[in-house]
Amino acid sequence: MTTDCNQTVETAKARPGSVQRLVSRRSYYQDSLCTIYHGDCREILPTLPQADVIITDPPYLTGEANVPIRGRGVAARREETESVGMPWGYSLDWLHLCGEPEHWVVYGNYKMLGGLCSALPPSTVFVWRKSNAPNMTRPVPRLDCEFIVWSRSERATCERMGEFKTMVLDVPMPQAGCMASERLTENGGKAGHPCQKPLDVVMPFVMRLGDKTYLDPFMGTGTTLLAAKLLGRRAVGIETEERYCEMAARRLAQDCLALGG
Repeated sequence: MTTDCNQTVETAKARPGSVQRLVSRRSYYQDSLCTIYHGDCREILPTLPQADVIITDPPYLTGEANVPIRGRGVAARREETESVGMPWGYSLDWLHLCGEPEHWVVYGNYKMLGGLCSALPPSTVFVWRKSNAPNMTRPVPRLDCEFIVWSRSERATCERMGEFKTMVLDVPMPQAGCMASERLTENGGKAGHPCQKPLDVVMPFVMRLGDKTYLDPFMGTGTTLLAAKLLGRRAVGIETEERYCEMAARRLAQDCLALGG
């Protein structure tokens, strides 16, 4: 499917410390509320207007590559396999390119908490508990939790954030295979994206942070944009992998009814 693309040529609004320049960019997809850009967020972010809220799931800090996987199953392994480490790389260099939003909502694992909380003094750190997380193949605790750092600027308002009655979001991971519903799949049930976030761990933040403009520099399959569109908010997503841009565009192209909130 070829998605709707609009060519735009404009002068980017200069942010403090930046240089005003002529920008020519092509949106991969655009509708009345959402826009997708295909490319490296480090190149695209300086050309965009300031967003009110950043909600994103950046590449995670993980262990070293080439870790042998020797799990026991119902049958013997035909060949040994190894982990791939950090195929997308890990960095927080993109943070300063987002300007000065009112709110940040950044997902990460336990290894990222120190860096994120130093860069973005948190108002709250939420826990996403994944009740259906798989058992580990190594002798370590089951990794059934991720973390969500919410940080706000001094000028930001957040009256509705008090509606969270707990700092724990108990939401299962989307399942692939023959039982897939929310999970985007391909090739007979294989997960289309390895780290697709469920709508229910993004929607509560979009609902409570209100009618603002949202930006996801690591869009993936577009869960942040879909949450925004369902609630009638404007959102922009950036993704370096074209096949994920296509998946997100397909999700957004479906007719969505605003839910209010």
